[in-house]
Amino acid sequence: MMQTIRQAFTILRQNPLLSTISILGTAFAITMIMAIVITWQTKYADLEPEVNRSRCLYFSAMHMQGKENKDRNNYSTPSAAFMKECIQPIPEVEACTAFTTADVALVSLADGNNRLKVDAMNTDPEFWKVFSMQFLGGRALTEADRGGDMRSIVICASVARKLFGTTEAIGQQILLNRELSRIIGVVKDVSVTAKDAYAQVWGLYHTDELKVTGWWSYLGGKTIAVLARTPDDFPAIRQGVEKRVKDVNAGLEEMQMDIMEQPDNIVAHVNHVWANVGPDLPMLYLQYGIALFIILLVPSLNLCGLSNSRMQQRVSELGVRKAFGATGSTLIRQILNENLVLTLIGGAVGLVFSYLAVYVMRTWLFTNSQNIGTAGDFSLSMDALFSPMVFVLAFVFCLVINLLSAGLPAWLATRRTIVDSLNDK
Repeated sequence: MMQTIRQAFTILRQNPLLSTISILGTAFAITMIMAIVITWQTKYADLEPEVNRSRCLYFSAMHMQGKENKDRNNYSTPSAAFMKECIQPIPEVEACTAFTTADVALVSLADGNNRLKVDAMNTDPEFWKVFSMQFLGGRALTEADRGGDMRSIVICASVARKLFGTTEAIGQQILLNRELSRIIGVVKDVSVTAKDAYAQVWGLYHTDELKVTGWWSYLGGKTIAVLARTPDDFPAIRQGVEKRVKDVNAGLEEMQMDIMEQPDNIVAHVNHVWANVGPDLPMLYLQYGIALFIILLVPSLNLCGLSNSRMQQRVSELGVRKAFGATGSTLIRQILNENLVLTLIGGAVGLVFSYLAVYVMRTWLFTNSQNIGTAGDFSLSMDALFSPMVFVLAFVFCLVINLLSAGLPAWLATRRTIVDSLNDK
């Protein structure tokens, strides 16, 4: 192995231009591939505070249609009442929460000073079971916090520092949209890349939203996250929801609910943009597959030409080795190993470049219709950037590029006869 590494560095010194181009070609290919992988991890993997993405199903759209008049349609989002009636009774559900998208709100000190705009969300006590927040002080909202003479809220650390100059804000009172509220918890800031959990201030919606007074009660401006005990329970939850919806529809007179093939898994949920149209997941996966194929193939073809040029310079060397008994398979394996060293160097450089690329382009990569104009930061999770999966995939892509770019030139070079190789000029 050490001999192979020394040979690779010898080739690098003998052909600095070709070797540098080869390393940079590999680096840029790995950069583009790993940028896609890191972006995918950030959007869909179990990352704090959305640590249960793999165990969650989601409802983000609702269709109400007239029973008699099919032209009567109402596309909106589900309500807390829909969650209570059609999801909570299902035994396979460990927890479920309904929450609004973080929206702009105004907070200030109780005397009206030190005003600032924040992103506020209304949710319920189950929210803190589905999502994992790091509390710097205080506690999560509970059912007991719904009553009382003052609203209870949880705020993030940056808002606490802007208001009070410290995160020690438990028990302090502030005005939230001119409503006097008491801070009962302070959490670590949540990145905007956390599509569902992100907010800067969290409060509880009113219990009246859980009541059913008519078909309109099932529409309510909420997103619902359903936490299963295990992903194996997804089919049972889907069947349970379908049965509950059917039972509810049987009791409605004018309208009927249509959940439009929901609940969604995390990939479908993130890409469920429109209320009346679901995501085209086969096309999404096809686009990712085509992108990875092109990113692997095009640099590999270019690197194949460079490898072929290096092979032409080493034909006589290969002829000498064959004359001393080296077989074609032995020579191909040596060439692939030598090229792999250069490819791994390029892969390491590309991995660093990919972190820089994702960091620089993070706002563009993760901006969507919901988080445009938010006040939070598009910070990236270290678990997504430095996960074992990322390094394993980077190494695998290096192996693939190595085989594609060096395999054919090595095979062609070793196919030449000893006489032709020794006489090559």
